[in-house]
Amino acid sequence: IDHFGFAEDSTFKQRFLVADQHWRQDDGTILFYTGNEGDIAWFANNTGLMWNIAEELGAILIFAEHRYYGESLPFGNKSFDDARYLNYLTSEQALADFAVLVQHLKKTIPGSQETPVIAIGGSYGGMLAAWFRMKYPHVVAG
Repeated sequence: IDHFGFAEDSTFKQRFLVADQHWRQDDGTILFYTGNEGDIAWFANNTGLMWNIAEELGAILIFAEHRYYGESLPFGNKSFDDARYLNYLTSEQALADFAVLVQHLKKTIPGSQETPVIAIGGSYGGMLAAWFRMKYPHVVAG
């Protein structure tokens, strides 16, 4: 991973990891991992497909952490203290987070504004990737 960051909106900081060593700004793609139930660093280190095809596709890899996992805690240390905070632990909220993150990255990574986004995930993350494309077709090309 070349670098990582936190995308912050008015609610919480969401962690994401970026690997851009193979990215071709002119004709590359964004491979976006829809994080699931765990720390995103584990998934980044154990998701071979994205790493294997990055060079061929000229891709920048983005691994987004799912809210309530790893360091992406909407209510900080209080996130699990009260059931009212857990009302926001939903797939719909996670998809909205991913959409906001993609839009944020496209505004802040030079040359990425027109780059197509392909969502990738496995198990629950695979369902999130499919739902992401269905719910946000203006954000995700595939």
